[in-house]
Amino acid sequence: MLSFMYRHQLDVPAAIIAVVLVSHFQLRIPFAETFLFLQNQDPMTGLYSKAWTDFNFIGFWIVVFTFLRAFMMTMVLKPFAVWAGVKKEHQQNRFQEEGWVCIYYSISWTLGMYVLRTSPVWNNWTFWFKPEALFEGYPHTALPHVMLWYYYVQLAFWLQQIFVLHIEAPRKDFWALLAHHTVTLLLISGSALSNFWRAGNVVFVVMDLADIILAFSKSMKYLGVSNRICDVFFGTFMVTWLYTRHYMYAYILHGFMFTAYEMIPFELDISQGKWYCRELAWLPILGLALLQVLMVYWFALILRILVKILKGHSAEDERSEDEAEPVELVEKKKVVN
Repeated sequence: MLSFMYRHQLDVPAAIIAVVLVSHFQLRIPFAETFLFLQNQDPMTGLYSKAWTDFNFIGFWIVVFTFLRAFMMTMVLKPFAVWAGVKKEHQQNRFQEEGWVCIYYSISWTLGMYVLRTSPVWNNWTFWFKPEALFEGYPHTALPHVMLWYYYVQLAFWLQQIFVLHIEAPRKDFWALLAHHTVTLLLISGSALSNFWRAGNVVFVVMDLADIILAFSKSMKYLGVSNRICDVFFGTFMVTWLYTRHYMYAYILHGFMFTAYEMIPFELDISQGKWYCRELAWLPILGLALLQVLMVYWFALILRILVKILKGHSAEDERSEDEAEPVELVEKKKVVN
């Protein structure tokens, strides 16, 4: 099954997307619109709430991301790498992977910051959010369209990343990445279920910024940009990671450990969207703490790279496997076995 999906990342998703679009715009089949648009809108307020049809929307976006990733990598990024003079196939493939990540996170972070800036949670450009605002007015069951759309698209992206993780060339921290993706999916789906949308939005933007800089830095390295320039980007990435993923993130974790206890009464009333009770309150704390443990592990690898740079070496990704073997060959081995 994985082998089939790997070989048909463009044609099968394109066919599914075409069927849905034709079903809605040409055949006018009512059910088709559940794959394209959010459904549960309050006509009085214009706000949206969760609905069972949201699963169709999320599933469709998983297909869209599979197509977009394959299209961008094969039709845009690989030709660009060849044009830029990247000779080795495994370096071309790595550039495609990092280029796609850079493009996606740049868009998702920008949209996430827009959602944050237009919400009551926004603070300022120095420290993006007011921790107590994450929990004011809980539960948040009615949301602006852009926020719910953004949240579900992010969930679809991370679900699709599980597939990506199994077709990309393996890295030394494969199991850490798998754990990260699993915890991330549990946090996203759990926050959506329990109506902690505001906290989820903040976690997204806090996590995404460093990924943009890292992916851009690695893309430049695969294009043969000078080590000095790549090292400057790496330094920027390191400072950004430390500030967003450890300092800002600590306030989110602290909020669930203490502020939420002070601001939200313990009550389990699913009909009202209230999921904050003694039996469940520890779950987001556990998930956020596990994610922080993984980030501490990766920051230790970052520090190892910093030491190499200070010793006069160039920045190398500590997570990458030996690249003597072409990535394409590694991928074929993985999908066949």
